[in-house]
Amino acid sequence: MLAKRIIIVLTFSEGVLFRTKRFNADYRYTDNFIGNKLVDEIVIIDVSRNRDHRDKFYDAIKKISKLCFVPITVGGLIRNIEEIEKLQSCGADKILINSLIHINEDEVKKITEKYGSQFVIAGIDFLLENNSYNIYIENGVKKINSSIDECLKKIEKCGAGEILVQSIDRDGSLRGYDNKINNEIKRKTTLPVLVCGGAGNWDHFEEAFRDSKVDGVCTNNIYHYSEKSMSLIKKSLYEKGIHVRKK
Repeated sequence: MLAKRIIIVLTFSEGVLFRTKRFNADYRYTDNFIGNKLVDEIVIIDVSRNRDHRDKFYDAIKKISKLCFVPITVGGLIRNIEEIEKLQSCGADKILINSLIHINEDEVKKITEKYGSQFVIAGIDFLLENNSYNIYIENGVKKINSSIDECLKKIEKCGAGEILVQSIDRDGSLRGYDNKINNEIKRKTTLPVLVCGGAGNWDHFEEAFRDSKVDGVCTNNIYHYSEKSMSLIKKSLYEKGIHVRKK
């Protein structure tokens, strides 16, 4: 049985580490990254609206990659293979692609063919509006005319190895994950599903694993917690029958 994963998401805007709320930079964090060995993975996303400060983002990836020893996924403003090569040189182990799947599907296929499906995580960003789930790209700015089912078909056709589902309306809300749609996505794909957006306490992790059967939970606040806190949550999850890596 594969272990369930707890994943840190770090969001950078113009080279500065921020917490986000509804996909907008909300609160600037001090640069005090903790290399917690109990964290399973790290996802680093550039949420800048343009590439003016991209070099600062590269520097942040390099710094983090030297401080930790878990897999690092990098996303945001990725448009071609050349950019991926640059991210690899900075320390990326995997990449997160979202908008490119809908803008240039052929380029995504080239990427998965060159690097393998395990190298690519496909993102789905959704916003719950009038009881309907709408898909957004370009960092939550542009709504596209595509259903969840159509999005999943594109992802599988492109050859991505995993899916990261992010709730825009729950981002930064601390209300918990949207397990209704997360469960639906998990049931409709054979790919591992990671979820992000809304975690406000440890119970939300258990609820996501129990209610939507996802493979990993993400949060962009957890890295401020202590090693002891991470140890306790993993111990608690394990005792409740959720298989997580404890060491």
